[in-house]
Amino acid sequence: MLELNISTILLQMANFFILVFILYRFLFKPVQNVLKKREKEITRSMDEAKIAQEAAEETKKRFEEKTNNFEAEVTARTNEARIVIERTRKQMLQEVQTKVEHLKAQTEESLSQMQTKAVQHHKEKLGDLASSFAKGMMNDIMNPKLETAFKEEFIARILDMDLSHYFDDAQNGEKPNVRLILPSPLQSDEKADLESTLNQRAGRPISILFEVEPNLIAGGILRFENELIDGSIKGQIDRFKTQYQDKI
Repeated sequence: MLELNISTILLQMANFFILVFILYRFLFKPVQNVLKKREKEITRSMDEAKIAQEAAEETKKRFEEKTNNFEAEVTARTNEARIVIERTRKQMLQEVQTKVEHLKAQTEESLSQMQTKAVQHHKEKLGDLASSFAKGMMNDIMNPKLETAFKEEFIARILDMDLSHYFDDAQNGEKPNVRLILPSPLQSDEKADLESTLNQRAGRPISILFEVEPNLIAGGILRFENELIDGSIKGQIDRFKTQYQDKI
């Protein structure tokens, strides 16, 4: 029969409790502390990871919002740019159209002016030719007898006129000047007779200046301050030239 030794059992139990105490004190508790510390670190890491995840999600959300806003802004800017480009294109087309129309009008006006100038130049050339031809013909047929006849006709014409109204602007007491231009000089007695008669026809004393201008061909010119009486062949040819140019 198994004999139990109480002291041995007590001793073993004491040893066991001591071992448990030692294990608890030096092994289990440190391990437990390590596990708790590890648990805290894991919890902290999980919390940090959660915070980091939340921050990442918030960052992602803000990024997505910015991206959406950026895309919307890009779309708005693009639409605005299209509107500006279209408006600018229309404005440029309008300006180009205006410039083209202005240039066209200027070109038409220039062509019209060139045509008018060309026609006028042509008329002047024809008038000059007709005038030169008439002057050449009159110079060819002119002789002293014919020149005297034209001179006498011109003098008779002005002696038959009332010349007083040509001096309406003259001041009282003022002796106006009159120029008598002929293609050849007069004799002294002819000058004296003309001076006397012209003073009578003028109705007041006048000063007469006699001048010679061979280009008149025949006839003569009586020139007052602002008017003249042209009875020269040259004057008639010039008037013929003007009328000829107007009729072309």
